[in-house]
Amino acid sequence: MKTFINKKRAFLFISLSIFAVLLSSCKKDLEQEIEPIEYGNAKISVTNTVSGSNAQDFYQNDTKISTTAVAYEQTSSYFTVKAGNSVISFRNAGSTAVSAALQVGLNTDLSYTAFYYVDQSGTARITGFSDDQTAPAAGKIKVRFVNLAPALNNTLNVSLADNTALVNGLSFGNANTNGYLVLDATAALQVSVVNSGISVPIPATNFTSGKIYTIWFDAATTTTAKFHVIQQN
Repeated sequence: MKTFINKKRAFLFISLSIFAVLLSSCKKDLEQEIEPIEYGNAKISVTNTVSGSNAQDFYQNDTKISTTAVAYEQTSSYFTVKAGNSVISFRNAGSTAVSAALQVGLNTDLSYTAFYYVDQSGTARITGFSDDQTAPAAGKIKVRFVNLAPALNNTLNVSLADNTALVNGLSFGNANTNGYLVLDATAALQVSVVNSGISVPIPATNFTSGKIYTIWFDAATTTTAKFHVIQQN
């Protein structure tokens, strides 16, 4: 079970077995931390990170939200959804069978990104995070990083091209704990699997001044990460 709490900007993601009805007692503790907001709307964008998967339709409860199924590497535009407690799910395009589902608590007027991914056992899951919507100053970018690479044999380090560390030990299924980083729009980055000796460049040509980015990683091998850039604004 995973919970992502960003103080007032909270996004509660609780793992939900497709066949389960009750959540564990841990959920009750989390409900005491976050009061559900049961009115208004939130926004959510969805990303398919599963190589070789079918394109996915996105649902909130039993209502289909997406108009076009999201294929691997694709990210949707923001959908307007109901705030408060609900179950979100991904389903193979044109099918009612649930690929992965999650009970969430969405705050009114906040924006989120939900990721369809698989864990190390190959089980489809959903995770997600609240999104920063405040653009950086001219000449700057904001960027965060998400590790969704079950094939890797270690955590990830992200740095500037000159080896200045930005994020160390980014573990699978998580975003960097230091949040969005404000960098020069001309910054070139690199990512490496810890102890692999292999650095993958993330060129500055991926970035534009004043924009906000999420970079997520997957992998086809155990030692080399592959990056994907989402522009949020």
